[in-house]
Amino acid sequence: MDKLDEKIIELLTRDARMTYKQIAEEVKLTSPAVKARITKLEEAGIIKGYGLKLDYHALGYTVTAFISVMIDKEEKERFLTFVQNSPNVIDCYGITGEYFALLKVRFRSTMELDNFLTEIQVFGETKTNIVLSTYKED
Repeated sequence: MDKLDEKIIELLTRDARMTYKQIAEEVKLTSPAVKARITKLEEAGIIKGYGLKLDYHALGYTVTAFISVMIDKEEKERFLTFVQNSPNVIDCYGITGEYFALLKVRFRSTMELDNFLTEIQVFGETKTNIVLSTYKED
């Protein structure tokens, strides 16, 4: 990967819908050259896909929270299956320290969050932080 690839990635990170022509103009290459570089980045697994950014508040999901979960080792697989099948779980990270995982979740209300906490607490102790403000979000 060189500086041109890094610039292409930067441009696509800002707007994944940019055309090859638009990118080519920015990086001073031809459209076919840009297409070839992007294809290489995709094949190498550097570009995993192209996503959609949603305004969760506009969709009614006004509650964002981070939940730390401490689980019993024998519950790990069942917990991971539960998380994978939970549409309100946006991200799940394995973490160091006292807790096993950190979840980022979104709900329409604190009541929905409370119901989810009741469900997830069968796996172990939880600690929840509700987001009041978002200063930067990818």
